[in-house]
Amino acid sequence: MINLAAFGPLLWPLAICSLIALALVLERLWVFIGLQPVSAKSVAAALSQCRDCEQNGCQQRTEVAHTGVALLLQHRSLSVTQREEVMGCWLQAEQHRLTRHLRLLQLIGVLAPMLGLLGTVLGLVNMFADIAGQDQPVTPALLANGLWQALYTTVWGLAISIPALAAGQGFALWAEYYLNAVERVLNRCQLALAGLDTEAVTKPSIRWVTS
Repeated sequence: MINLAAFGPLLWPLAICSLIALALVLERLWVFIGLQPVSAKSVAAALSQCRDCEQNGCQQRTEVAHTGVALLLQHRSLSVTQREEVMGCWLQAEQHRLTRHLRLLQLIGVLAPMLGLLGTVLGLVNMFADIAGQDQPVTPALLANGLWQALYTTVWGLAISIPALAAGQGFALWAEYYLNAVERVLNRCQLALAGLDTEAVTKPSIRWVTS
């Protein structure tokens, strides 16, 4: 059973940190779950659409699954350099959208154990002050009771910090992996719009010769 009195003055700061961290994790999870998939099937469909646009001028309208590919096809009349600038701006906007609030989540992960440690220090100060004011002999039971109450805030600070830091780093890696995959798809679509064979370009051309 949680003893709220053991938190002392750090009860509300730790409670606010835990609520904010939980809200941020759920909000980011909702955003990442809603990402458009970059599977082999979707990549093949995007490349087919880009080749069709290069050959037939996008006369056959088919639905493009990914927003980035749709934006690329929308600006297909621009030069290669201009299309790259448009895609670069879009990727930066996507990176900002995916990594939003992650620094705040990591800040909470760093701040929570510090608050817990502060609560522990304050608890130890109060414990020794109570012991100094007693005329009776100090027993191990009295010390143990004061110590476990003092360490309560450190435990809860770490309980907030570990999931917050893990979620922050995990979402950052997820965003990096996703954006790299999208960038590879857009690069291959750029080649398809230029009339190049994307399969031949992406395959390694160097072969090791063994004697």
